[in-house]
Amino acid sequence: MDERLRQKLLARLAGWSHLLLAGHLLMLHLLAFGGWRLAAERSLWVAALGLFLLWQPFIAGEQRIGLRQGGVLLAVALISAWFLGPWLLLIWCGALAGVIGGRVLWSERRGARIGYLLAFGYVISVAVFGVVPEISPRVALDPPLRNTFARLLPILLPLLLAFPARSPRRHVGEAFDLLYGMLMFLFLAVFLLGALAYMLVGGVGYVEALFSASLTLAAALLLVAWAWNPHASFFGVASALSRYLLSMGMPLEQWLVQLAAESEREDDPLAFLAAAMGRLPGLPWVVGSAWTAAGRTGLSGDSSPHAHVHQMGDCTLTAYFRGRPSPSMHWHVRWLLRLAAEFYEVKRQAHELRRIGYLRAVYETGSRVTHDVKNLLQSMQGLCHAAAQPGDPAQLAGLVGRQLPLITERLRATLDKLQAPLAGEQDSQEAANGWWRRLRDRYAGRDIDWQGEAAAGDELPGALFDSVAENLLQNARAKRQREPGLGITVRFAAGVLSVVDDGAPLSPTLAAKVLREPVGSEDGLGIGLYHAARQAEAAGYLLELAENRPGRVVFRLAPPR
Repeated sequence: MDERLRQKLLARLAGWSHLLLAGHLLMLHLLAFGGWRLAAERSLWVAALGLFLLWQPFIAGEQRIGLRQGGVLLAVALISAWFLGPWLLLIWCGALAGVIGGRVLWSERRGARIGYLLAFGYVISVAVFGVVPEISPRVALDPPLRNTFARLLPILLPLLLAFPARSPRRHVGEAFDLLYGMLMFLFLAVFLLGALAYMLVGGVGYVEALFSASLTLAAALLLVAWAWNPHASFFGVASALSRYLLSMGMPLEQWLVQLAAESEREDDPLAFLAAAMGRLPGLPWVVGSAWTAAGRTGLSGDSSPHAHVHQMGDCTLTAYFRGRPSPSMHWHVRWLLRLAAEFYEVKRQAHELRRIGYLRAVYETGSRVTHDVKNLLQSMQGLCHAAAQPGDPAQLAGLVGRQLPLITERLRATLDKLQAPLAGEQDSQEAANGWWRRLRDRYAGRDIDWQGEAAAGDELPGALFDSVAENLLQNARAKRQREPGLGITVRFAAGVLSVVDDGAPLSPTLAAKVLREPVGSEDGLGIGLYHAARQAEAAGYLLELAENRPGRVVFRLAPPR
């Protein structure tokens, strides 16, 4: 029964945290105003530490402590009680002010926040009027005034109960702001040391020194508050401090410059990754780095048990720290490694695109060469067909003598394309009238209507016009086999070549694709025209389907308007 009552009492005391704080401050008050001199009152120090342990915000006060921990705490309390003096009380007041101030920001309710501010002011009053005058006789304070503070200050303690910090569930661990608590401790230290400095330098009394130190500190805090969040055009100390804390230990700009430099220097993705990770050990908190990508590994500097690993696809990057890194350092190095991995991924994709571009060039060149070879074979077949027809042997010999060198030259150009798929095609200019005459000779006797003449002195890219004319005429003749009696007309005038037939038009779907992409067909319609259109575009010409209606289908090759 006694154990149950004791547990309930401890739970109730832990719930009413301001009651524990008020009891601790009362005992601290008695010790500060001369109680530390009496051996009987020194025992209050042990009780004050016990109340503080129940109230403190670091560990839940309802938890039980072991025998060993209890023995250590009791020994510390007895030793500190034995050596209790003004200096120890002053240090304790500063630490207590920091702990109380560190809980102000985490207080959600306004009443609890007011209670903590009241307790903070009480601790400062005890330190200023109770502890500091006990340190040295030179800190003179009128005895009546000091006695008045000693009697009237405890009257403020019951006000703490009017602003309780009681909550249904007590949260610990996150209820203390260490940075804010340290600032409160430093604030109290600067205030007291400033008052003592005013006394020694200015030769004034203790009360006047307190007043001067208060005004100076208030003016300094007002200036810092204005500079922290000013209403002028600049951002203030808060923005500068935030940028510094976010970028502290993270040379992001320098790292980006280094990555860009290595990216320009190294085209190979793996070489870039090795060079970039080799720069990472230059950071003051990194001793080494390692990487693994595409089946290869690399190590720069030394390894350590403290490492951070970043993985992206098949790329794994590791940074080794000198010691155990903080969470913010983990966050910093994660961004550094992520940037390196992103640069590597971009270079790897660029390398893959170059490879795909080369394969595409090989494919397109092979396809074009295959089509050119097919056209050459058809030209040779037509030449053989003409040679097999009865006629004047002299005319036949002249035709063969004119066509065979042209076929040989076209075959040589086709082989050059196959050997250098990525090289640009060098299309030499030739006389337009000579090209027009040779084209009509190759297709003589094919029932084609030839119209127009080339102007004297005009030149044109022969290989381009040969390729386009061969494709258009072969497609038109293949269409004639599907539509017997189809009329084909070839017109050449002012550097514009047109091939016209009077058959059925192309379907809208085929007409939209025939010059823009390869189109499968039984007689090969589409792939040759696609390559011819690309060749014309590269030479500065335009191959287009000028008309597409029943009885008139016109393909035209002309310079762009």
